[in-house]
Amino acid sequence: MLKRIAVVVILLFFSSLLQGNAQALEAASDKTISIKFSPQHLLINGLHLYLERIPEQGSRHGFVFSPRAYKGNSKTVDLFAGRNWEDSEDDRVLGYGAEVQHKIYINNYTSPDKSRVYLAYGVNYHHFNLEFKREGWVKEMDPEGLEVYKYRLRPFNEKINRIGGVALFGLQVPALDGHLLFDFYSGAGIKNSSIQTDYSHERYNRNAMDYGYSGLHLLLGIMIGAAF
Repeated sequence: MLKRIAVVVILLFFSSLLQGNAQALEAASDKTISIKFSPQHLLINGLHLYLERIPEQGSRHGFVFSPRAYKGNSKTVDLFAGRNWEDSEDDRVLGYGAEVQHKIYINNYTSPDKSRVYLAYGVNYHHFNLEFKREGWVKEMDPEGLEVYKYRLRPFNEKINRIGGVALFGLQVPALDGHLLFDFYSGAGIKNSSIQTDYSHERYNRNAMDYGYSGLHLLLGIMIGAAF
């Protein structure tokens, strides 16, 4: 579902660029707002948007609000976390989150088509609800009305609340006279997760790619978007 939404957003974005290119080029120097998304998060059924506002064109400061949503199968994260040997075709994730960042551009703004290097830091919060089926004990009523326990396939639920922080070094590369933006970044982050589960143990906390990881981790990615 999120992938379909992302595809629609991308198509509308490029359509608007093509239709309004001539008029938009005249106003390129006045842009103070940009909207981006990170394509790599679509692989884990996540949609991350990045809304950036700078006080005025040429400013060295940018302020970013990033809403996130997750919905779908968790098998890609299961693969990264080493659970690929388990039958996880029916495991589902539903989640949301947000991050705020302060960006500091190192080099001065000179023109809409010049790249800019930046440093950024921010804090974030995520909530995940994960549903999966595994073998386990289930309380049932037998034909005589007595409570009995049976060991069979049953649903389990794991809820995760995660807070974190990031520190990034990035390069923003514009195209189409500043209307199209490519943002490459790397850095480090820290996560702290609180997990509640009715399974025999916490399942989604194996490594830095997992939903419920706690600790330091490296960051590397790309964002694509448009400036307005």
